[in-house]
Amino acid sequence: MAIRNGWDGALYVGTTSASSEVANLNSWTLSWTGDALEKTCFGQNDRTYDPGERSAVVDFAGYYESTKAGQKYFVDYMKGNATNTAVTVYCYYKRTTARLGFRGSGPITALTIGGAVDGLVPISGSVQISGGMSTV
Repeated sequence: MAIRNGWDGALYVGTTSASSEVANLNSWTLSWTGDALEKTCFGQNDRTYDPGERSAVVDFAGYYESTKAGQKYFVDYMKGNATNTAVTVYCYYKRTTARLGFRGSGPITALTIGGAVDGLVPISGSVQISGGMSTV
């Protein structure tokens, strides 16, 4: 795969394939982790492990704008104005022409909106992926 420029990325959110771009973001991160199950026995000099369960989290950050559908989706969800269902996120590292990236679903686990007198209002959040990510 060719090296990609970050400016071509995007995060989309929704409950179906008809999702909305989360506007004004300047970063998203998809992090995978896996458990290591220890299976060391008495008399062994070195610890041994087997692979365990995997998990993934999507984190995002940018600048808040209350009228944007993608950001409003997160805010409504956390305020309790929307149904408490899993959200589908699309993490595109290439959004122009043929889109490339990852798709997964899960609950929104964090949302932060802040502000300072001398800057733009930041927004950040996280989605805990349930059942793994797929490529799109």
